[in-house]
Amino acid sequence: MEGISSPWKAYRGLEYQFVEVDSAASSQDLRKSIAKTIASCKTPVQAILLCGDAALEVSPNRFESLTPGIVLDTAIRLNDSTTKQLCTDALYGDLDNDGCPDVAVGRLPAKTPQELARMLRRSIDYEAISPGPWNDTVHVTAGVGGFGFLADTAIETVTRRFLTEGIPPEFHMNVTVASCTSTYCPNPWKLQEAYIDRINQGGLFWVYIGHGQVNHLDYYQVADQWLPIGQASDASKFRCKNRPPIALMLACFTGAFDAKVDCFSEHLLAQPDGPIAVVSGSRVTMPYGLSQLSSELLNGCFRDRIPTLGELVLQAKRRVWIDDEDIPVKNEGENPEGFDIRKRYRKIVTDMAQALNPSDHDLTLERREHVRLMNLLGDPLLKIPYPKPIVLDVPSKATSGQTIQIKGHSRVAGKLIVELALVRDRVPEGVTALRTYQATQEDHNQMERNYQSCNQLTVYRVELPSVDGDFEVPLQIPENSSGRHVVCAYVYGQQDWSTGSHKMAIRKP
Repeated sequence: MEGISSPWKAYRGLEYQFVEVDSAASSQDLRKSIAKTIASCKTPVQAILLCGDAALEVSPNRFESLTPGIVLDTAIRLNDSTTKQLCTDALYGDLDNDGCPDVAVGRLPAKTPQELARMLRRSIDYEAISPGPWNDTVHVTAGVGGFGFLADTAIETVTRRFLTEGIPPEFHMNVTVASCTSTYCPNPWKLQEAYIDRINQGGLFWVYIGHGQVNHLDYYQVADQWLPIGQASDASKFRCKNRPPIALMLACFTGAFDAKVDCFSEHLLAQPDGPIAVVSGSRVTMPYGLSQLSSELLNGCFRDRIPTLGELVLQAKRRVWIDDEDIPVKNEGENPEGFDIRKRYRKIVTDMAQALNPSDHDLTLERREHVRLMNLLGDPLLKIPYPKPIVLDVPSKATSGQTIQIKGHSRVAGKLIVELALVRDRVPEGVTALRTYQATQEDHNQMERNYQSCNQLTVYRVELPSVDGDFEVPLQIPENSSGRHVVCAYVYGQQDWSTGSHKMAIRKP
């Protein structure tokens, strides 16, 4: 494939210098070439961008590789679905041959120079998007685990806690669960339309949790039928104009970029307005390894605010690779508002994994397997948009029906939105899960009400067209409100944004 797109090089060249390396027929030769080039660089290398697909059909049933992936034997064997080999890009960034990457690696699986130029152009456009509610939205789509009732319940519980506590309360979450008895399931016949429509409004991340295959997501049962959560052809329905999300696919096979057909992640990236990048697994992934990696991604993003996507994935992998006791302890003075989500849950997750796996199963090997299994398809230098903080002065207690004054200071000038919302783990009033699904119109109406209520926790909202610096706004607490709430503030400027939140307990008079 021809050299990297000039507009992207000019854009990134304001911060970085580039060295281009020709591809090679074998991954071994390419890895040696990359290592030799890095060794000759006078400054530390920030990232490796692999350009080109790893499986290109040049004629019927004849395949070549523009940029090969590295094929390794798998270390974990759990069942018949576990493959004997996996494909990874991570080792291109392993400079000391200890198995753990030292440099961020990303791949743009383009088949032509034109497609590569389009993908690179999207990075430039992404970083020029004006702030808005799409900056503080995370979408979650979940299938049914299928590991057994106890395993599914444990995994779902821990995953929910990860998402609830690992993502700051000022970030909005849209959740869709492909299970007719979940309060987060809409009319099941319209589930795909529901979650894709929400994602198309824009968001920082889209997280898929469930089973997957090379070019489709899992199926879910509706009455006596099985419907797909997502197929390759459905990728064309993603039209994210505001903020195309970074997709995190916590599922098997969806990132098999070396397959002879385009994997699901490649189909997503092929859309002009689809997700901007995808982190996904090339072979069979496992709950424990995924939970450890996802918790480190949450830490790196929302606690440490790692600036680029490639570095975010790299640091998550490096922390997953080493044992818990070897992880450096953060100083208490560093980001006091954040906390280590992995540390909070590592004992319960490890205990659960040991109980659910055979006694001879090596959890360290499983963690390290996922360092190789999970790969970044996207620009590793992509900048993640982080908000500046809003300092809020909010009473910690209030009474329903009362009007309180919300004071704050924003370092960004722009439109102000203040919201009062239920805390994320509360179930709104009137929400009742179906005990059984009978496919009646009454069932569908209740499911839609549940779905909308659970995804709309805001109970009061105030907008001001413009603020700059200090602000004060009245907030009316609705009658009959009670329990745990959170006050969130957002300021959207032309190029920057700021957020803040403060929890509040509301009691009735």
